[in-house]
Amino acid sequence: MALRYASSPDEKVRFSDPPTILPYGEPRRALHPLRERWIKRILPAILTLLALFALFRTTFVCNHRYDPGKPMNVLEETEKVPLEIHVMSKCPDARDCLQELILPTMVEVSDKVNFTMSFIGSPRSPAFSIDPDSDAVTCKHGPGECLGNIILLCAAKVYQDVKIWLGFTNCMMSDYPDIPKRDLVESCAMEHGIDFAKLNTCISDEGEGIGLLRSSIQRSAENNVTRSCTVRLAGQVRCVRDGGEWYDCPGGSSVQDLVGDVDELYSKGSI
Repeated sequence: MALRYASSPDEKVRFSDPPTILPYGEPRRALHPLRERWIKRILPAILTLLALFALFRTTFVCNHRYDPGKPMNVLEETEKVPLEIHVMSKCPDARDCLQELILPTMVEVSDKVNFTMSFIGSPRSPAFSIDPDSDAVTCKHGPGECLGNIILLCAAKVYQDVKIWLGFTNCMMSDYPDIPKRDLVESCAMEHGIDFAKLNTCISDEGEGIGLLRSSIQRSAENNVTRSCTVRLAGQVRCVRDGGEWYDCPGGSSVQDLVGDVDELYSKGSI
């Protein structure tokens, strides 16, 4: 069953079988006053864009290709180090992980890593299940999170330049309680140069969006990842952000700790 945003407030959209009605028909949020919008949305977006453009000051990133099914224990032909995060789109720990650790790290070592984002789920968890005979999925924070995950996966597929889709992801997760409201998606798309129509085509295409989410979830399950946010480096768990705390970080949880590990692995040229 295809997913898409409703074309009118009265149109209902089905997500799974049995059907679950998503809140696409909710009224758009009232426009903020100019000053409040500048402080809350535009200024952070400008700062994020500056950081992301700095991220690519020494390299062109057309070879940062997103492939949720690609093994992470093999280096790219350019000997880049696999760096992966496993998240849930409506999770505050995912937002903190991205903003406190991943984005600053990418600014330092983007030319040395192959970055991937996967989504978390467990077929054995009561809060999350996958019907092996159906494409329907259920997410921990509800159907809105499933759609939010699909939106982010589609952005990564349609815009394979990591600075675009990672900036878009950061914009969305900054307001994670509002995922997947259409006005948030449109606003973040506009700020990061994403064509909403192209994004919506991926979301709406029969089987494509759900297929991306299912593959991403299976990838996390195959690597026994259940906590958002889990950071893996070269196929091994490097750090976990959960419950507002960092733990399981044997090499330290700071940006410089992670940057140092990437530099070391990159200099060795093998995993």
